[in-house]
Amino acid sequence: MNWPPNKAWTSTTSRLGFRHFVAINYGGKGSDRWVNLVSVLDGQARLRVSWQEMKDSSMWNSGWQQLPKLEAKTADDQIVNQQIDQNTQEACLHPSEDFDDRPWFDQENN
Repeated sequence: MNWPPNKAWTSTTSRLGFRHFVAINYGGKGSDRWVNLVSVLDGQARLRVSWQEMKDSSMWNSGWQQLPKLEAKTADDQIVNQQIDQNTQEACLHPSEDFDDRPWFDQENN
């Protein structure tokens, strides 16, 4: 997977009650690279994830994958009882300079 990261991501598990995220910004070098993500359904749900984790297809998939109906929830259902994790404090909302130039989906896998 190429750096910089694509914008659209789907987590294989629920994170902060959500699975679809947008990569707002990123940084770091080498093995210290990271990506700040914001939920598509709730801009307050944000987290920072290491690039190593993002490249692991058992944890993240580039693009927005369709979820099985049993997992699909309304925005109200997802907001209830959200747990805010430690990485939320590190994530910020200003976009990277090349935000508009990055692809939404991994061109190699689509």
